[in-house]
Amino acid sequence: MSKRANMRAEPKPDASKLQDRPGWSSLIAAAHQLHAAELLIGDPIGEPSLARVHLREFWSRAHASALAAGQTQSEELEAWLGSAELPGLSSARRTRCVAHWASLGDAEAELTRSALRTHAKDARALLGALEPIVGGIPLKQRRWRISAGIVSALLIFAPAFIYQMATKAIPGAGPWHGAYFPDSELESDPILRRDLDVDFDFGVHGPMDEIPPDKFSIRWDTCLVLDQDREAIFQIHANDGARFYVDGELIIDAWERATRGFGSGAVSLEAGVHHLRAEMFESLGASSAVLVGSLDGGVPKSIPYQLLVYPGDDFDEADPCAAAR
Repeated sequence: MSKRANMRAEPKPDASKLQDRPGWSSLIAAAHQLHAAELLIGDPIGEPSLARVHLREFWSRAHASALAAGQTQSEELEAWLGSAELPGLSSARRTRCVAHWASLGDAEAELTRSALRTHAKDARALLGALEPIVGGIPLKQRRWRISAGIVSALLIFAPAFIYQMATKAIPGAGPWHGAYFPDSELESDPILRRDLDVDFDFGVHGPMDEIPPDKFSIRWDTCLVLDQDREAIFQIHANDGARFYVDGELIIDAWERATRGFGSGAVSLEAGVHHLRAEMFESLGASSAVLVGSLDGGVPKSIPYQLLVYPGDDFDEADPCAAAR
């Protein structure tokens, strides 16, 4: 039999069954946490230490994947990292992985951008070694990216219930007042609608029939109600540019295309009502917009809609959240 015939006779792996393999869903979640960390580390205007929560989640998810797949019996993550026999993962790299995990447990330790890059590089190598073991087949290298379609499924969990408000003069239901502009500068007359969340992947299409697929912009407003003081972290990722404000203060400025529309910021919030505003613009090609936040030091996710109040159809720019106070 010829070599060509042999190649045809080999069964092809059924990639559609991967999600059913033990540990695969945890491995996918680990990959997205790692990419979120890599984006923060590589963000030239961001604070790289914000990657800490994503890296902790990565190691936990990777360990859970190895346990579920039977790759390890160790319930201790550090013990697993030190003893894991993974093809392509040297003993020196395993030793560094142990040190990386330990560094995340010291809240006082300063993690430099250079150290975090090494951390992420070693984590990426471990992920690559786990993929064929957990997946059961030699998988092609994947480029994990934050996009509205993927992050909404794995990193940013969509709300379970539809938020309803009594006043529905503007179409839609949700706590976000969305203003959709048919220009990229938030200047022309917008089309208004209410949105449940800032979590969209428009692809190469416009967000609605009246808005062109390119050269458009969007502004979202809502009111965040807190029952106690919080240390908040917000992240926004939009194609092509994005900005985020809290109580009129610019917290994230990723408006220039050089930033890739990705940015993060931390802010101390007192108990009470706070105005949140997110803006994005699209130039050419595919477009998306995702806003996430953390109010408890955990991994940033969709801001809980239960904490948000619709500011009204015609809110006052001087006091956008007057109706929520």
